Amino acid sequence: MGTSIDVQRLITHSGYRPCPTCPAVLRPTTDRCPHCRTPLPAPSQGTTSPRRPSSARIAPVTEDALGGLKDLPEQRLTFTVIGTPITQGSVDVPAPGVVKYSRELREWRRHINAAARQACGATWEPANCPLVMSAVFTLPRPKSAPKSRAIHAATKPDVDKLIRAVQDALSPSDKRTFRVYTEDSRIVGYDTGPFKTYPAPLGTHDWALTEPGVTLAITPAPPATLRQDTA
Repeated sequence: MGTSIDVQRLITHSGYRPCPTCPAVLRPTTDRCPHCRTPLPAPSQGTTSPRRPSSARIAPVTEDALGGLKDLPEQRLTFTVIGTPITQGSVDVPAPGVVKYSRELREWRRHINAAARQACGATWEPANCPLVMSAVFTLPRPKSAPKSRAIHAATKPDVDKLIRAVQDALSPSDKRTFRVYTEDSRIVGYDTGPFKTYPAPLGTHDWALTEPGVTLAITPAPPATLRQDTA
C-alpha cells in the first residue's frame, strides 16, 4: 500500500516548489527539475519558510520566578534614592579576579541597595524572570545653566555608566547581600529611560526630583511572543 503525501502542505509549510513544466514538487534547494530538466528560478524572498515546530512555545513566568514582585500592586516595584548619582565605568584591576571601585561608587551602590531593601521589605524574594526597568536620574544643576529655563542634561556623566551602577547595586555579586533580582541579565529592556534631567521645577522629565537622586521602577517584562514568518 502506497504512502500518502500531502503535497499542498509541503508547498505551504516546508518551502517545496512545484515545477512549472511537469507535475513534480521539488525541494527548496533544487535548481533544475530532475524529471523534465526545466531550470528553476531562485526562491524569492516571499517564499514561505518552514514554520517553527509546534513545540517552540514560550514558557510562562511562574509565581516563584516573580519573587517579591508577585505581592505588589501591578507587580511593580518603585522607589527613589536621594543622593548625587555616581557612574560606574572603567575600574582598576590590581590583580587577576580583583576589581577595585572608587569609594564614592561603593558608597552610592550601598545607598541604592539600602533604599531598595527598605522598599522591598525583609521577606523579599529576588525576581528570577525577564524584567523591564525604568530609571530617571536627577543630576545637580550646573552653575552655568540658565536660572529660569529648562535645559537637557546633555553633559557628563554618561547615562549608560549611571545605569550600570544601579543595576549592579540591585544585584550584587555577593549572594549574601540583598538582591532585588537574581542577576543583571534578567533586565531585558527599559520602559522609561534611562534618562537624565536636572531638578524640578526646571526638570525635563515628569520624574525629576527636587534634589539629586534617581527614581527606579521594575516590572516583569511583557509576555514574550515568537516572531511569525510571513509569506
